[in-house]
Amino acid sequence: MSKKRICIVGGEDVDKRINISKYLTEDNFEVTILGTSPKEFPSFINYVPYNLNRRFSFKSDYKTIQFYKNYFKENQFDIIQTFDTKPAFLLPIALLNTKTPITRTITGLGTIFMDKSLFSFILRQVYIFLHFVVRNRVSKTIFQNTDDRDIYLKKGLITKSNHEMILSSGIELKNITKVAPRNNKQFTFICVARLVYEKGIINLIEAARICQNKGYDFKYQIVGPLEENSKKLNENILKEYDDIVDRLGSRNDVLELLTKADAFILPTFREGFSRVLLEASAVGLPSITTNVPGVGDIVRHNQEGLIAEVRNSESLASAMINLATNKPLADKFAQNALKRVKLFSLDTVAKQYIIIFNSIINQQ
Repeated sequence: MSKKRICIVGGEDVDKRINISKYLTEDNFEVTILGTSPKEFPSFINYVPYNLNRRFSFKSDYKTIQFYKNYFKENQFDIIQTFDTKPAFLLPIALLNTKTPITRTITGLGTIFMDKSLFSFILRQVYIFLHFVVRNRVSKTIFQNTDDRDIYLKKGLITKSNHEMILSSGIELKNITKVAPRNNKQFTFICVARLVYEKGIINLIEAARICQNKGYDFKYQIVGPLEENSKKLNENILKEYDDIVDRLGSRNDVLELLTKADAFILPTFREGFSRVLLEASAVGLPSITTNVPGVGDIVRHNQEGLIAEVRNSESLASAMINLATNKPLADKFAQNALKRVKLFSLDTVAKQYIIIFNSIINQQ
C-alpha cells in the first residue's frame, strides 16, 4: 500500500506539529513540514526551512508566495495542511491554479482583529479580501473556536459545508506525568505568554500591584519574550514592576516551571485556542483567565478556574485574591482541570484530522 504524502506548512512554532506527525505516520502518511523553526526535527519528518515574515510586508510576502509556487511545482503531495496565520492565505494564493487539496487550521485571528488603529483596520480589510479570493481553493477550513468560525461565515469566507471544528491542536498527555503539588509557602502565580499588550500583560502587573497594596504577599512569574515596544507596553513600563514581578524571559522548561506554581493566569484579550492553558490544566493548575474566544472551552467559570473581566485589572486582582486565599476552591478547580484536559488529548485531535485528510484524499 503506497504512502499518502502530506505537507504541513507553518511558521516559527511549526515544531509543535511533530507530535501529530507521529500519528500521521502511523496511519501511513509520509510527512513533510515547511517552517521557520530552528529546532531539530526527528528523522521520520522531512523538514524544509524557508523564509516567512510574521509581519505584513509586500516584498517578503511576495517572495514567500514565489517559494510556495516553486516548491510545490517540484514536489507533489496528496494534501497540504497549513497551521499558521499567513500561510492560511498565502499558500492558496500561490497555488490558486493548481489542484492539490489544501486544508488549513485557523489558530486565531491575531492582533489586527483586536487593535482599533486605522492601520489594523486596513489590514483587516486586506485579510478578509485575500481570504475571500481563495475561499474556493481551500477544501476544508478547520476552526478551534466558534467565534472565529462565525466571523468567517458572516464574511462569506467559508460555507456551512466546507469547514470543521476541532477544539485545540491537541496536547500529548502521555508525555506529561508530573502534577503540580501547589504547596508553596508564598502563593505563586505564573503566566506564560508572548509579552504583548493583547495578552493582558499590563492588567496582570497592575493587578499584582493592587494585591500588594491590599496587603497580599503573592509571587508572580511571567515567562515569555517581550515582543512589543509601544506606548502601551515596553521595557520601561515593565521595569516599574520588577520589585514584585519576576520576568523569566523565554524558557525551554515551561512544563517544569508550571509544576512549581500554584495557579496559572492568562488575562488575554483573545486567543485561537490557548495551548498553554491546556498545559497548565494538564499539570493540575487552577487558572484565572478572561471571557474571550479561545479560552472558555478549557476553563469554565467556577469549574476549572475563575473568569475575570477582560481589560479590568481590579477584576483580575479580585479573582487572584479569591483563588489564593481559598484552598478548597483551588483544589476543586485543579481536580476539574485534570479531568477536563482529557477532552483535548492529541490522540483525540489527531484522529479527527486523519478522518478529514483521508476523506479528502479519497475524493480525489
